[in-house]
Amino acid sequence: MRNMRLDIKKIKHATNKTWTWMLQRDALIYFLFVGLATLFWWGRAMSSQREIDMRLPITYIDLPAQVVFDNPLPTHLKITLRDNGRILRQIQHTKPILVISIDNKLEKTDGKLQLSTELLRQKVQDILPGSTTIQQINPEDITADYHIESTKTVPIHLRADWRLENQYQLSTPPVLSPSVVDIYGKEEVISTIDSIATDSIFVDQLHDIVTKDVALLLPTGVRASFSTTTVVWKAEQFTEKSFDLPILVEGLPYGETMHLFPKMTTVTIRVGISHFAEVNAADLRAVCHYPNYEQSTLPVEIKTTNPHITQVRSSIREVEYIIERQL
Repeated sequence: MRNMRLDIKKIKHATNKTWTWMLQRDALIYFLFVGLATLFWWGRAMSSQREIDMRLPITYIDLPAQVVFDNPLPTHLKITLRDNGRILRQIQHTKPILVISIDNKLEKTDGKLQLSTELLRQKVQDILPGSTTIQQINPEDITADYHIESTKTVPIHLRADWRLENQYQLSTPPVLSPSVVDIYGKEEVISTIDSIATDSIFVDQLHDIVTKDVALLLPTGVRASFSTTTVVWKAEQFTEKSFDLPILVEGLPYGETMHLFPKMTTVTIRVGISHFAEVNAADLRAVCHYPNYEQSTLPVEIKTTNPHITQVRSSIREVEYIIERQL
């Protein structure tokens, strides 16, 4: 009896496994057929003729800077396209852009830009597959009034102040890049403008290289080819160097000799560390000028042609003199 019960349990267990396997197999077959049917339907849908609506962005190129449109040009075209689903899906994926060159469609004076329906359709068709047909375009054409502004190139005037860190000096004056700007506007306005100023800017504790962007201040009714410029300051530590120089006389008439008291001066200069070795006594001259009228003393002037010398001091500011004339 006991063995019979065990056999029944084994039979039930085997039967349940068989049913489970059959159900799993049937489910697998069912989902396989559903998947194949879906792929078949998708393939037919993609190969059948369909229509889609889409917004086509427009990019205008070769537009002269002095041309101003009275109203903004359209940025998109609304188009309806017809083709098989696969190609239409590719078009949506690639996201085409309509590029229109403007320059050769404008007159040299005020006028009206006209882009006809035929031109727009041809431009759109050029960026689409050959099998795709254009059912509709909106707007059908583009018309816009424009006028020509006067133009002028002017320098940029930097409005800036700065404070240097101790023991630092500018190695070069501040550099603007760009330093000139093209401006556009009515002739009666443009003709009165000689330069464009920047916004005010201040740099504190200046050392090493500092770069800042600064906005341009444009008068009302004036446009510019750009709105900001870049200022570069270059600062470096400085040191001092001294030279003993003879004091020379300039403008001495022929046949006369001037005796100076004293004859020598010590000149102390300030120079950036990077140019210290490049400066020598030959870069400096201590001079006084032959007097045009009777003077008891003559001022001493220090001259230099070396751009790296930023400051000079002379130990002698004035000299006494005696003029000796040959008989």
